Amino acid sequence: MIALDEKGNLILIIIIALIAIITLPALVMVAFPLADIIMRLVLVFLIFSTVRSYLGSNIFTILLSGILIYFLVIKYAYVTATLYVLLFFLLAFNVFSIVIFGIGMGLRKG
Repeated sequence: MIALDEKGNLILIIIIALIAIITLPALVMVAFPLADIIMRLVLVFLIFSTVRSYLGSNIFTILLSGILIYFLVIKYAYVTATLYVLLFFLLAFNVFSIVIFGIGMGLRKG
């Protein structure tokens, strides 16, 4: 239990927890090859569906998806998986709603 005079330790605990969450996907992908394949497939489908929703169904979708898949899934899979899980984690805990609320309060006049 954190006492009132130990408020600085809470920030340290939050930072350690975020670092643990950031390193978890890469560790799981290295330890379990099946998890590596599944995560890469999830990233491929995520990239392709995102590009297809922006560009539609044409040749540019396939070209841009291929380039992004090569760099994000084949070359830098651990970094991409880590960023994906971190973004998903932050969205799940509504961190961005706090940021948007703070920006909105800063833009108010009066």
